[in-house]
Amino acid sequence: MAVLDDNALREMFPRVSREEWLDLARARELAHWTETNRFCGKCGTAMVRHPDPAERAMKCPACGYLAYPHITTAVIALVRKGDRILLQRNSHYRLPHWSLVAGFIDPAETFEEAVRREAREEASIEIGNLRYFGSQIWPFPSNLMVGFVADWVSGELKPDGEEVVASGWFGRDDLPELPRPVSIARRMIDAWAAGAL
Repeated sequence: MAVLDDNALREMFPRVSREEWLDLARARELAHWTETNRFCGKCGTAMVRHPDPAERAMKCPACGYLAYPHITTAVIALVRKGDRILLQRNSHYRLPHWSLVAGFIDPAETFEEAVRREAREEASIEIGNLRYFGSQIWPFPSNLMVGFVADWVSGELKPDGEEVVASGWFGRDDLPELPRPVSIARRMIDAWAAGAL
């Protein structure tokens, strides 16, 4: 199977079946893992595949260090305030859409702590009543997005001005441009708009 670069993989997402996309994403993630583990992170020796084909690991022949595929976990949250939701414009977005509070998990942090911290950092608000929504692989590269629904508790909405350049509360009738339907962000927004959240 050919390994696609990130842009080609993003373009394939809405055009292939879930199973096909998962196969392409897995190939991309494993290629990235192999590429970034060519040398041992402890002693610098060239890595080799683990001798046991059932073990998905790179092994250092000098010191024995094992490097397994790395998954970076991120959280994403749909924050509700009455009949409105928080949407934000991020300075890093490639497309001109609005999306949800999101960010990577810090070391020694739970999913719930990360969601609360991201809401505080990105929007200056406190949230509560967190509920799990679902998850989605996001191989750009090797990410796992874990989705939550939460309720606004307190605070005046204020974007951080660096990562988040605009924030607002939006109702079902005044939604701005949204992420593509294949993303977990859009699935969450669509579920809310349909009255399921």
